[in-house]
Amino acid sequence: MEKQATCPFWLKPLKAFALYLNEMAGVPNYQRYLEHFRRHHPGEIPLTEAEFHRRATDEKYGGGKIRRCC
Repeated sequence: MEKQATCPFWLKPLKAFALYLNEMAGVPNYQRYLEHFRRHHPGEIPLTEAEFHRRATDEKYGGGKIRRCC
């Protein structure tokens, strides 16, 4: 029987904190997108990870036209 590698005890809370910070900063989450897509759009093909991030960037910055105050 092969022994599975386990994460150090401190890694799980660190990952949770990083996820929290990403949520607060509005960083898109591809895994959450896939979960939502499978639940609400069965039978359809989801975006690839690259397409997902491209679309998120375009939505945030207006499709290449960076919006800023200065």
